[in-house]
Amino acid sequence: KQWYQRRVRGTMVSGDLSIGELIKLRENIGTKKFEAITQKSDRTAETEATPTTSDAAPTSPQFKRSNKRAPREMSSKKKVSVIRELKTAKRTTRDPRFDDLSGTFNENVFEGSYGFIQDIRSEEKSKLQAELKKCKDPKKREELVRLINKMNTSEKAQQVKSERQQLKAQSRKRAMDNVKQGKNPYFAKKSELRKSELKNKFEKLKKEGKVDKYLAKRRKLNLQKDKKSL
Repeated sequence: KQWYQRRVRGTMVSGDLSIGELIKLRENIGTKKFEAITQKSDRTAETEATPTTSDAAPTSPQFKRSNKRAPREMSSKKKVSVIRELKTAKRTTRDPRFDDLSGTFNENVFEGSYGFIQDIRSEEKSKLQAELKKCKDPKKREELVRLINKMNTSEKAQQVKSERQQLKAQSRKRAMDNVKQGKNPYFAKKSELRKSELKNKFEKLKKEGKVDKYLAKRRKLNLQKDKKSL
């Protein structure tokens, strides 16, 4: 057995053993040992077949940079293309309305800075009213009336908004006065502000003598809502 093993280790790689000798060897030493010896001989054959680093083909020279920030050294034998792809920084668009870098929106400061817009609108409204008096075309008159009504509704909405802001400012001022006097500050609720707003509105309508007209309009709107719900 030892003679066969020595012979296999020395000659299996070159393939000197015949098929009969291999079968006889497998019967003598066993199948497991035979497979182990043959696998080992196959590995040695692969290692001998692979070329060494000295025999390998010469690779292209690797250019190394002296500093990682230095430009990469390129081979002078390689042709430079006429069209080059320049890497530019990606532009990011920014919306100032929703960006924190633009600061927070302060309504009071905005109205103070752009209060002249209201004056421009009032001038435009007076021009439209003067044009409506002179106009005789029914289609154009209808368009002018629509624009004037639109401006009136926006003015009313702006007036209601300013009144609410005044009520909030008064409530804040009363709370600050209580703090200065050593009392607990009291901030009015939304329902209380709404009640005071309605009170001011009715007082204003009473002075102008439009309370009945306003109540009739409200009744009409409520009836329309009830009809829709039914």
